[in-house]
Amino acid sequence: EHAVGHLLYSRMWTKVLHDLNFISFDEPFKHLLNQGMIQGSSRFVFRVTGTETFVSAGLIDQYPSVDKMNVDVNIVDGVILDLEAFKKTKNGAYANAEFVLENGQYHCGVEIEKMSKSKYNVVNPDEIVNQYGADTFRMYEMFLGPVEMSKPWDTKGIEGVHRFLRKFWRLFYSDTEWLVSDEAASPEELKVLHKTIKKVEDDIIKFSFNTAVSQLMICVNELSDLKCHKKSILQPLLAVIAPFAPHIAEILWQQLAENNSIVQADFPTFDPSYLVENTKVYPVAINGKSRVQLEFALDADPKEIEAIVMANETVQKWIEGKAVKKFIYVKGRMINIVI
Repeated sequence: EHAVGHLLYSRMWTKVLHDLNFISFDEPFKHLLNQGMIQGSSRFVFRVTGTETFVSAGLIDQYPSVDKMNVDVNIVDGVILDLEAFKKTKNGAYANAEFVLENGQYHCGVEIEKMSKSKYNVVNPDEIVNQYGADTFRMYEMFLGPVEMSKPWDTKGIEGVHRFLRKFWRLFYSDTEWLVSDEAASPEELKVLHKTIKKVEDDIIKFSFNTAVSQLMICVNELSDLKCHKKSILQPLLAVIAPFAPHIAEILWQQLAENNSIVQADFPTFDPSYLVENTKVYPVAINGKSRVQLEFALDADPKEIEAIVMANETVQKWIEGKAVKKFIYVKGRMINIVI
């Protein structure tokens, strides 16, 4: 409702300025995207009504009446309340409180609510940045889900994004050793890169940041599997990841001996030719039943394909010396041997 208020008076003043002939347009915005609310995971304590006794969440059914109260999430580890810290809250108002525990611990109640100071469930971004870095915090916010949907904050989930950025760093460095080389990129590496360029560019246009981050994770995993440390791949990849993790991208960009900032770098151009498949894995069937799969170049000569298929051990096993009545090859689809 706060954002809508800004939109309303922005629109009103635009129309006023248009009516006074100061501007040529009377609508201020071409597109509206309502960002979803970040929700918080609240924690609750349960006080026996009319007393200073607090009952652990699993035991409240044993009492006729309890009052549910929000407690600061920063003094709760998972669902376990720090009793001494709780006693010091609200200027020591609960210093003399008594606690009914489960297995020696106080278990809090849990509920997803609007993140708000009044509900004591606000996560301080400074603490997250100090622990994980600004890039991790930034990427995790985008990775939580669709930008227009409300979504709960879960600090434990941030570890996955932090591991991803460390893995990305290892494409450039092994401990302190610089790994980047000037070797020519392979077709497989170029395919991974350009698939990512296209996906991320399309997702940014659609404000689909969570799926863009997901594609970057897939890309880094595939390049790690390929043991790719080539500048011709990693340099454009830095420009792709920069809108999401600008600090790490800037540092590595400078390490590549670039004289300008990565902010000035162009977004890489997608080349669809790198995504064109040059080979096809064919199911080889004998009398209509698939027995083996063989890979051939799409432009391979049919006679060469037939010779390779007929010499295959698995095919020979199923034919067992029988005469082949027909060899059927359908380019790009299948191979069938009729005996």
